[in-house]
Amino acid sequence: MIPQVSILIVGFRSRAYIAPCLEGVRRATSGTNHEVLFVDCSDDGSAGFVEERFPETRVLPFQGNLGFARGNNLLASHARGEFLLLLNPDTVPTADEITRLLEFARAQPRAGAWGGRCILPSGAPDHGSHQPLPTIPRLALMAVGLGRLRNDALPLDARKPQRVPVISGAFLLVRAETWRTLGGFDDRFVLYSEEVDLCRRIADLGFELWADPRIAMVHDAGSGDPYSPYRRTLVLKGVATYLRKHHGPMLANLGCAILAFEELLRAACSPLIALRNPDHARNLRRRCWPQVRNWRAWWAGWKPGDTLG
Repeated sequence: MIPQVSILIVGFRSRAYIAPCLEGVRRATSGTNHEVLFVDCSDDGSAGFVEERFPETRVLPFQGNLGFARGNNLLASHARGEFLLLLNPDTVPTADEITRLLEFARAQPRAGAWGGRCILPSGAPDHGSHQPLPTIPRLALMAVGLGRLRNDALPLDARKPQRVPVISGAFLLVRAETWRTLGGFDDRFVLYSEEVDLCRRIADLGFELWADPRIAMVHDAGSGDPYSPYRRTLVLKGVATYLRKHHGPMLANLGCAILAFEELLRAACSPLIALRNPDHARNLRRRCWPQVRNWRAWWAGWKPGDTLG
């Protein structure tokens, strides 16, 4: 029997998170015909642990650090479900979120992708599940702290389902047929902005994208260092790749210049921020100045064949 949904989980140093995630998947799929596929991109012992503890999961062999896009493309090539659910290993289903998301998808047949809302373990919103498209006007407003004036993302206080431009890759449901029509993720996006590009291409096919904020998934998005300069470089590299793919060279360079200006402005304003929050100001300088000094590290975006090493 063809599964209703194939749940794809790409792990990277996720040994500490994968058990709660897969235990939650068991709860959240009760009565739903499904399959779970997992690949570990860090060779940290997660694969062996999953095979022993969760034998129902199909574990693909380690193939190096594929990154999020290539890892999901690999899993999707082995999936058999009518729908594909991309799920981060640091998400924790607590009830019936996956079953409800499938029901929501069937109620919105004109859509090509569906999502819910991700929340942090503290209960605060995960802003990654409230992303707008990075248009040039939007980037300019964000750079000067006025991003909310032009924001088509899911509102933080949303209570009803609505159309959205971007669905977080941490908890994203897509029809398998649509995924295959698009060829899945563009694997030049090694990390970050791959779901933004995918959602843009789904919309370009004429499909809607819908999110139901009542379907909330716990996402431990704060497991890394939010002020990491390396992580920020990867984020900017992803946005630069999106701009260079979907805009001409002139607009893409303008967008990247706006990104650089935003980093410079945040770092330069840190002495004022220090009056209220010295730790935050110090961390902003640590994160932002390297992006200004080493702008060449992200300006051109990801190139075909790039890897994380």
